[in-house]
Amino acid sequence: MRLDQGDRDARRGPAGNGELTPALDKLLRPAIEAVVAVARAGEEDTPAVDAPPALRPFLHFAKLPTRAVVAAQRAVDADDEFRARVAETVTEDDVGRAGWLWLTRPPGWEGDLQSLANGVAEAGEAAADRRAENEARRRLAGAEAATQRAEAAAAAAQAESARAAAALAEERRARRAAAQEAEELARRLEQTTAERDRARGERDRARDEGNRAVQKASELKDTLDELRRSPPPAPAPEVAPAPEPDRAEARAAEAVRQAGAALFEAAGAAAAMATSLHRAAVSLGGGPPPADPPAEPPPSPARPTRPARPPRRTPVALPPGVLDDSVEAADHLFRVPGIAVLVDGYNASQLGWFELPIAEQRRRLVDALTEMATRTGADISVVFDGAEPVWPALVPRTARLVKVSFSPAGVEADDVVLGRVGDLDPSRPVLVASSDRRVQDGSRALGANVISSPQLLSALRR
Repeated sequence: MRLDQGDRDARRGPAGNGELTPALDKLLRPAIEAVVAVARAGEEDTPAVDAPPALRPFLHFAKLPTRAVVAAQRAVDADDEFRARVAETVTEDDVGRAGWLWLTRPPGWEGDLQSLANGVAEAGEAAADRRAENEARRRLAGAEAATQRAEAAAAAAQAESARAAAALAEERRARRAAAQEAEELARRLEQTTAERDRARGERDRARDEGNRAVQKASELKDTLDELRRSPPPAPAPEVAPAPEPDRAEARAAEAVRQAGAALFEAAGAAAAMATSLHRAAVSLGGGPPPADPPAEPPPSPARPTRPARPPRRTPVALPPGVLDDSVEAADHLFRVPGIAVLVDGYNASQLGWFELPIAEQRRRLVDALTEMATRTGADISVVFDGAEPVWPALVPRTARLVKVSFSPAGVEADDVVLGRVGDLDPSRPVLVASSDRRVQDGSRALGANVISSPQLLSALRR
């Protein structure tokens, strides 16, 4: 069979004048690989160094074919500078004695190279096997080291995966718990809303009954006054039973007493409904319902012979559809003609501007109340705890529209607010703004309308 030129060149020795025997191929293989590696590195360097043309087709081969060996031999034979560059990058330990002779080419290198090739051939398969085994062991050691590194990385990844799985399980449990809590809150909201609606209905009915009782008592009082103004009958010569007007006056007085008792019962029912409504609102927030306010002892029924009790203040009725705890209720009450507004100062300012210094809190609240007084014409007073003699100098422009005062030493602003509610004319409507329970209950007991500090702040910011 005929051989082409490439096959014939592949059969030639490294010096170009002998066959490339298996022994020479093994001896020169490390040097050939070094030649190709140096050529590849030169091409990739900056600036690039051109590789010998014969080697360019083989620069990216993972395993060099026989033709690459022939190309490397030609490149080394034809380019002494390239061969010297290869020799500078390797050592004899890297390429072996044969490869070192082939690259450096000292005097007599061809004979020495042939002697090495003959020695390899004479050593036989045993020596070749030992060298191959050593090389295999070296490569195996590298593979085992790489395997250990891979196993360590896999173990770390597995541990991280376990931690992520645990975190995911915990997140799922938290989500289930949150979903259950949301369902429970929704159920409680629905239940509390229904209770609130029932309480409001009962409160409205009690208020209507109270209004009817007041109207009836007023009518009976007018009748009694008219009877009292009538002239007594002429005295009869004989002893006779009590005059008819006296009996009519007694019946009217009894009717007034009964109407007063009915009015008191209606007021008690209204207070109980208001307490139920407040308790339902508090239970919606998750806290325990507040204790019932102490009930006032029922007054003894009015008698005709006793002096009439002092008039009692009546809270301002809200328009239909306006809820007590809404911003609309606060806005409506501020606009009631002649109403006196008492504000628990720090209870509102520390809720609205808690992040500011205390003096700045006071200034912000008084400025906002001044704007409200300008819009509505309400008579507004604000009471703060403790003495503050420099206050008028700090905010002089608020003195005309908003009355600012501080409680005396040792006295809380709550007591000052309640005292002013009691001192005001019962015929004048009063609005108290505070979230303090004692202030709210005491003000309601004195017939004042009450709004919370959040309602006040929302109304001021409208």
